[in-house]
Amino acid sequence: MSTFRSGDRHLRRTLPHTFDLIYVHQGELFMEEDGQQFTVTTGQFLILPPNRLHRGTKACRTETIFHWLHFYTTGSFSCSETPVRDSNVIQKSSQQFEKKPFHISLPQYGAILKELQPNMLDIMEQITQVRIDRKENSKRFSDNTIPQLKLQQLFFTLLAYIGESSAEIQSHDAAAEIFAFLNDHYKENLCLTDIAEHFSFHPSYVIRLLKKRYQKTPGQIIQQLRLEKAAQLLITSNSSIQTIAYETGFNDGGYFTRLFKRHYGVTPHQWRNR
Repeated sequence: MSTFRSGDRHLRRTLPHTFDLIYVHQGELFMEEDGQQFTVTTGQFLILPPNRLHRGTKACRTETIFHWLHFYTTGSFSCSETPVRDSNVIQKSSQQFEKKPFHISLPQYGAILKELQPNMLDIMEQITQVRIDRKENSKRFSDNTIPQLKLQQLFFTLLAYIGESSAEIQSHDAAAEIFAFLNDHYKENLCLTDIAEHFSFHPSYVIRLLKKRYQKTPGQIIQQLRLEKAAQLLITSNSSIQTIAYETGFNDGGYFTRLFKRHYGVTPHQWRNR
């Protein structure tokens, strides 16, 4: 377990052959792994795979307490964008004493279900062997007297909680938050870097979230919002078409007219006079 002060950040490192599971109990951590940025807040987890550089991208803004667990696998592993699912095959009678290999598929990042968070914290507390406190500048070790069989049982319970986590909900919430931000700032000359920095995400992650939820890039969403607002103003206001173009973020009236006709099939003037 680690306690970070406001202003502390996670160190930069690569763990050979070892996974690092982080679970935040209080506060927030700003992390990056393999070019992808994560904001891990209370009740959320992040799994950092072996042999990949990870680091803190920003200092903690408040006191942050998080549990961490290092683990490894003797088998092979891989990282993918979608879960790996084993097919359900009826076992033949001739193979009743055999067990086919199976996969354990876990989300890398997400939120533990609220009702499971007290259990998650309790297990992490039980298996903690090192306590690092940046406030007291201390590092304390303790003997773990839990039998190995019990430790493995607790570990697989943690994996089960992660497997039941609301990772998909978190992604959807993040996509919705980005969309709301774009809706509030569509008039501004936003670039992808501005959006990514606002949410402490990697630019490619912003694109991936929006395309998965809305099937559009940030630029396409901004363009759609501007056209929708312009179409509304053409009907509800007496402002000139040029003025409406500028008010909705278009700096070129001719470009606005071409985009509007391509999107709605009529010119702004025809739309207004329908």
